[in-house]
Amino acid sequence: MLALLLHNYFLMKGYQMKKILMLSVLFSLAVFAQVPIPETGCYHSAFTGDDSQASFESLAGKNIAIEMFFTGWPNNTVPDFPAAKCTQIDNNGAVPHITWMPQVPGTPYPLNSILNGSYDSYINGYATQVKNWGKPLFIRLGHEFNGDWYTYGGANNGGGTLTGFGDPTKADGPERFIAAYQRVHDLFEAQNADNVVWVWCPNNGSSPNEAWNVPEAYYPGDSYVDWIGFDGYNFGTTQTWSNWITFFNAFNTLYHKFKDYGKPIMLGEFACVEQGGTKSQWITDAYLTWLKFGYPKIKAATWFHVAKTEGTVYTDWRINSSAASLAAYQNAIADPYFLAAVPVTDVQNEEAIPQDFSLGQNYPNPFNPSTRISWKCPVGSWQILKVYDVLGNEVATLVNEYRPAGSYEIEFNIGSSFKNLASGIYFYRLQAGEFAVTKKMILQK
Repeated sequence: MLALLLHNYFLMKGYQMKKILMLSVLFSLAVFAQVPIPETGCYHSAFTGDDSQASFESLAGKNIAIEMFFTGWPNNTVPDFPAAKCTQIDNNGAVPHITWMPQVPGTPYPLNSILNGSYDSYINGYATQVKNWGKPLFIRLGHEFNGDWYTYGGANNGGGTLTGFGDPTKADGPERFIAAYQRVHDLFEAQNADNVVWVWCPNNGSSPNEAWNVPEAYYPGDSYVDWIGFDGYNFGTTQTWSNWITFFNAFNTLYHKFKDYGKPIMLGEFACVEQGGTKSQWITDAYLTWLKFGYPKIKAATWFHVAKTEGTVYTDWRINSSAASLAAYQNAIADPYFLAAVPVTDVQNEEAIPQDFSLGQNYPNPFNPSTRISWKCPVGSWQILKVYDVLGNEVATLVNEYRPAGSYEIEFNIGSSFKNLASGIYFYRLQAGEFAVTKKMILQK
């Protein structure tokens, strides 16, 4: 019944309504960048590979709510937001999901070129293009960071060493990734690109499989993550190193590790091959047992619909790799639990009232002589923003007044008043009503 309501509604009105009140009872109040989180249900999503969105939907027998695709970062650093692709997806009634892969050069570690500001102009320009496009979209930045197959992964940016970056008690690879992710996010915030839903997405297996490389070591903080994503595949017996694994074994550990983080979860990409088991049963179990009943916090599931060579072996991840698999997929997706559209509000016409409290990371960081601190408050409150040293001594009071709901930013300049501050770690703390949060910043003279 839910699928029918959605289908009829979007045919009649189109999904780009400024306010979608008819369906409000079906969705929770949680909204990230104007993408509602379904109270019950899971968005039908896909990477359509070599097929068009229309041809995939014809195969599946149901529209997709979210279409994922991949883009890299250009060496010439010219902003290249794929507006045409996103507009095409939007016109087809889905929400774009960009997997944005920062495969950038950097010495001695690739992520250094993001951390040292070499890509700031590219990121700022891209953020401006996203803002000007003006409609909601997902950005999955640097996915599968706990693997060693992408240059931006922790294994290629210091790995488990402790003394090359940041906190000497934490592994450098994850710390570098977090710092780069936060820098990109903060630059988008500085450009007021508020139509982005940020997806943080580990792989279901870490490589290398070592204690420093667990996914949670890469978590950049709640204010930097809108959705948590998982990637995972059943390679069956196609590879020398692989065996058939169930959907449960692929995702159960990650789900229970992150289900209490307070974020909606998506399968950023997942699929199964035919070799080594029964793909049709795997599909049925995935959708009609685990996604529908076992893992209710998974709110979007992105099937990786493509046939390609993995290593030296041809692998067919498509839903139509066999007649039996296609029939299983069509039957599973026909269940009204899997939603064919996202009710999206028009970001440009929403009032600029934040949905949640948040305190942004200062930028630049490290800084000298000045840095900017931003925060958001959804309700009016007495707001106090102070700076402390590592011993807990108060250094400065930046704000101590009542402010209405809104988004704010303030500059902290050490200038003449704080010229005697030594290089090192400092903390800034925001208290707004009952909300309080503290973040770290670094002064580097």
